[in-house]
Amino acid sequence: MQQIKLLRFLRNIQWRGARAVTWIKNRRIHASQAREMNRALFADTAQLDKLELKKTIQKMHELCTARGYDKDTHDFWETHIYRMMLTEAWIAEILQSLPENAKAIDLGVESITSDYWRLQFPTIEWRNTDWDLRNPWKTEAGATDLIVCTELVEHLSDPISEIFNEGFYKLGFMALLRESYQALKPGGYLFITTPNAASVLHVRLTLQGDPPWFFTKHVREYTMNEVVQLTNEAGFELVRNRDIHCMSVMAYSDFSPIFQILLENGFDTHGRGDDLFVVVRKPIHVI
Repeated sequence: MQQIKLLRFLRNIQWRGARAVTWIKNRRIHASQAREMNRALFADTAQLDKLELKKTIQKMHELCTARGYDKDTHDFWETHIYRMMLTEAWIAEILQSLPENAKAIDLGVESITSDYWRLQFPTIEWRNTDWDLRNPWKTEAGATDLIVCTELVEHLSDPISEIFNEGFYKLGFMALLRESYQALKPGGYLFITTPNAASVLHVRLTLQGDPPWFFTKHVREYTMNEVVQLTNEAGFELVRNRDIHCMSVMAYSDFSPIFQILLENGFDTHGRGDDLFVVVRKPIHVI
């Protein structure tokens, strides 16, 4: 009887020991994978030419100075430099499919971004908007080749309604998509960038007890699935979409612990960059 008890005891120790060894092994594997995922997260910005980066930063400061912006605003725009350069590359790719003198709308009032697009793409006929984008637009239907909507949709609230006001229904974003569709020519492009609500940055903020927002004054931040679904429901065809880590590069450099938590708990590690880049197109043959 004592031998049986001893055998069971030894088997229990062996089982627990095997589990401990497996746990340690998996921890090491996950830690290695997490470090690789963190390196991959910064791949897009790491590939940017350092000399071009310095030149673009200088251009941004010159544009800020021309508009009379203060030092804080200069510093703010410098934190957006990676996003601006990557956005420029995406716009350049879209323009390859459009006429040289294409008509484009940069949504929002004139700012550093509109100055920069005019500087980098001088043959394009650029226009900005100075009205509430949730309302019918002051644009000719079917006359625009490209609409650029960068870091804007997260600021759109639902229009004020006398019927209901008990939640958030994404109506501002939906109105923008509807009006964009109306303004674009068949085959015209809409390019959206917006913070990724499912990013590793947001996970990190939540774990440290802060609100899961890139910027707390944003009305709503979206996931890739939401943006793709909403653009599809508005009638657009998806051309290209990707999460790109380019907004918090200067603030944080090591998200390995976050990736390790995701790995160890079986959560998806894909699509965790801090910004969403989405290009959609109005169908050439509109029914």
